[in-house]
Amino acid sequence: MEIDWHIWLLVFLRVSAFVLVLPFFSLANFPVTLRVALSAVIALLLAPLLPAFSLSHLGLFTLLGVMLQEVSIGLLLGFISRMVFYAVDLAGNVASTEMGLNMASILNPLSGQNTQALGTILFFLAAVVMFTLDLHHWVLMGFKQTYTVLPTGGAHLTGALFDNVVKHTTRIFIVALQISAPLVAVSFVITLVFAVLSRAVPHMNVFTESFSFRIVGGLIVFGFTLQLTAQHVLNYLRRLPEDLLQVAQMLSGG
Repeated sequence: MEIDWHIWLLVFLRVSAFVLVLPFFSLANFPVTLRVALSAVIALLLAPLLPAFSLSHLGLFTLLGVMLQEVSIGLLLGFISRMVFYAVDLAGNVASTEMGLNMASILNPLSGQNTQALGTILFFLAAVVMFTLDLHHWVLMGFKQTYTVLPTGGAHLTGALFDNVVKHTTRIFIVALQISAPLVAVSFVITLVFAVLSRAVPHMNVFTESFSFRIVGGLIVFGFTLQLTAQHVLNYLRRLPEDLLQVAQMLSGG
């Protein structure tokens, strides 16, 4: 099958920007050459399926504008795909704060920065769910389908796009609250119990005595709710192809 190298170049720009932001492929220890090779292969597979788009008749600034547009589309789609990992990281931070584990920070391989231990555990849980259920294939298929509603060079900024991105950003906090809600509830109950005890025993050091109970109770609840957390992550990941198509439709003005 003959390949139009003009369309391949534009597809490569969108794919490489998408992979650059996509979880796991954006890790610091992921080889750049492998990332570029993966983007080139995906573009090589997609280019023959798309209509021709000649670059020879375009001026320099128009050409740069089209290339920048494709890179921006890829970055936006990658950002949407990455939001679930922002949600689990936020949930881990909230849970660690409620349990008093703020100082137990370790390196998060996604952000390359120190984060709470529970956030890193939830990150790897989301990674396991994504790869064991082949949901990363769903994400790539959703990315491929974006070309059906958003052809090369057809993007436009609209108010609906801004509202859609804000809606996806809001979902981060909703999912984070759903994941961390059991731990917040346990922390509240423990605080309430020790508040009552402090009235009965005024000389009790409530903060010191409740600290160990808060950690132990939180870890027990955290372990028992991992399956529920995985279900929340799974529900989010299953919606990703549809979310990518919605963003592409907003960019196309539809």
